[in-house]
Amino acid sequence: MPPTGPRLLSASIMVREDGLVLLVQHPPGSPFAGKWSMPLTGVPDHETAEDALERMLREALHVEPGAYDFLDTIYVNALNGGERFLVNAFTCIEWGGEPRFGTEAYADAVWLSPGAPGSLDLLPEVREWLRTAFEEETGSLVPREYDREILLADLASARGDLVAAFDAAPMALRPRADGSGWSPLDVLAHVSDVEAYYRNEIRRCMAGTGQKWRPFNEAQWEDAHRLRPAEDERTLRERLSQVSGETRAFIAAASPELLAMYIDHPERGVVQVGDRIEKIAGHHRNHANQIREMVAAASAAPRA
Repeated sequence: MPPTGPRLLSASIMVREDGLVLLVQHPPGSPFAGKWSMPLTGVPDHETAEDALERMLREALHVEPGAYDFLDTIYVNALNGGERFLVNAFTCIEWGGEPRFGTEAYADAVWLSPGAPGSLDLLPEVREWLRTAFEEETGSLVPREYDREILLADLASARGDLVAAFDAAPMALRPRADGSGWSPLDVLAHVSDVEAYYRNEIRRCMAGTGQKWRPFNEAQWEDAHRLRPAEDERTLRERLSQVSGETRAFIAAASPELLAMYIDHPERGVVQVGDRIEKIAGHHRNHANQIREMVAAASAAPRA
């Protein structure tokens, strides 16, 4: 049976101190054979996008991963046009060692300015993304256009990661707080409330000109959450599902002009509506990792 959705990939945007990035040529047998892009790897079901990124850096490029941040989501197509891929791109600014590779991983590699790849035979989607994501001289990020389908797929992927992390937590651990005072059930409540807040804050800012984004207050949320009666797992799952459905409906109805609309952010300067939606997905992924860390810490703790 053919896949029902795009396959997930991780990509590394390795940025040197001189601003150049590493681009690689895909070998024969790859869905992108002969074309160039940033290094890519598949994300199997048992890995997160971050796990796959670190594996690729170690095993395909033979460097030790350092600091990296989620940057963007890109759709690319196989050369035969039959398969689609959803690429989570991460900016890597620190790593240990000098990248090297075997021909089974990449046919060739080069360091180039991301805004001026010249005549390099890039994947068309990657060339367009580099053109719009980076300025030619500085390599700094510039305003973007956002695609509803990509935003929806990214949110679905991040939400699936969160639910998978929660489902993997033992039943006895789900209501149990860790050293920070949070439990996996608290995480479910938190992510639902943050997603609803972001969506409603976008609506408020869209309602008039000159509106400023009001950052979510984590401390106030936690105080209010502790004062509410405890909610069971079924209630929290239903709330997450409801909030997710409302967000999907909001994005599905949003025009490209709305997604590109600017909002004045007190900490980040000017941001776009699409950026705020991407932050919801990033928030889900961060808290999926938090749940995994809770489970790992509980498993490592000595038993009484």
